[in-house]
Amino acid sequence: MNIIESLVKESLEFEPPEVKPRSEVIRDLPIPRPFNVYHIIVGMRRSGKTFYLFQKMRQLIGSGVDRSRVLYFNFSDDRLKPLSSGLGAAVIEEYYRQVPSAREDGAYLFLDEVQELDDWQSLLQRVSEHEKATMVVTGSSSRLTSEEIATQSRGRSHSHVMLPLSFLEYCSFAGEGVLARDVAGEEKAVGAVSPRDATRLSGLFSSYLDEGGFPGVQGCVPEDRIELLQGYVRDVVARDMAERSGRSDISLANQLALFALRDTGCELSLNGLSEQLSDLGYQAYWKKLNDLSHLFEQAYLYRLLPEFTMRLKPSTTAQQKVYAIDPGLVFAVSRASQQDVGKRFETAVYLEIVRQLAGRRIETVSSYTAPTAKREKVDFLVGDALSREPYELVQACVDMSAPKARSRELGSLGLAMRELGLDRGTVVTLAEEGTERVEGGTIDIVPAWRWALSTHLN
Repeated sequence: MNIIESLVKESLEFEPPEVKPRSEVIRDLPIPRPFNVYHIIVGMRRSGKTFYLFQKMRQLIGSGVDRSRVLYFNFSDDRLKPLSSGLGAAVIEEYYRQVPSAREDGAYLFLDEVQELDDWQSLLQRVSEHEKATMVVTGSSSRLTSEEIATQSRGRSHSHVMLPLSFLEYCSFAGEGVLARDVAGEEKAVGAVSPRDATRLSGLFSSYLDEGGFPGVQGCVPEDRIELLQGYVRDVVARDMAERSGRSDISLANQLALFALRDTGCELSLNGLSEQLSDLGYQAYWKKLNDLSHLFEQAYLYRLLPEFTMRLKPSTTAQQKVYAIDPGLVFAVSRASQQDVGKRFETAVYLEIVRQLAGRRIETVSSYTAPTAKREKVDFLVGDALSREPYELVQACVDMSAPKARSRELGSLGLAMRELGLDRGTVVTLAEEGTERVEGGTIDIVPAWRWALSTHLN
């Protein structure tokens, strides 16, 4: 028995483990047929892509699909290393040889780490066009970026970003009942809760800001969690970045990663960073930093939020804000003197908005600066000019108990509401709940736990 035959047989006998369910990122998984779009799950390392494949497999088997029609195969298996080109095709042909009925009845192919195949693009294209199959694949962002998917799959793929756990999923992993929409998809608003439950949920959200949502660190003691998360960042730099930019840039890339994560929720000025790093002896000219920043976005370490504009050509002076892909990463890599719960809170609010806007047009969420002399700012403007729904304004403020902070947050939001012709806005806080009347409208003050557990965006 050769190695491919052996590994395919092993894969068919593999029982996908029970998993804690994640919110669905694939909204519709079609039945096997030729010319199906194949689904690609992308995201930062350790965000849960492989276990999401197991989730989909268990759903299919539970719904009555015969186990032999469901193949999971991991192309990063070290036993495959001696083999060369044509590996992917050989694996799929061997599967059909062992299960001939799968070719006739249709197969569900779950292919993990396809970037290990030199010819992954042509393989997926051929199988999707000529076989009765439904394919879901994952790949490392070191060799499989959204741009490559778009240019090389010829419109036959549908990519989905797997983010770390949302607050809802975090509660589910912790075994906490949250009086909220079900993780699997059924949605409902969070109703009235007791003061005791409100305090408990507020405390859970505070823990979420420290621990974050990477599945592999849930339940770890703090010291282990911090070390693991720091290792995740090092992996992105040493593997994703090194494979694309070269090892000579690792030290500079590490500095950029730490700067961006520690400054989550702030404007990212590459010119300013270039000057700081040059003073420390790095060859940190702007173009190099810009190229590295783009690679970090492709590796899903952080995201950049544009400033709202109606112009086709954005202003060259507008600075984009940077947001880490997870608040726990920020907590793990920030120095004790740099810990800022407000930044992590704003990051968690932003990421929840991103989750709710999956499938919308680009730049549906942006930051907003009022066209006034004081340039008052609102953290998030949600919506776009072509939508039938009105814009929504969301301000994130962990604590508005100080009069100055309250005046600033409510004043900026109220001004933006007037500028945009809106009669309602939202401030998300850690614990406060209520409403405030401002000139021309009403501001809802919502605790983050309730806001994150409810359906709240159009």
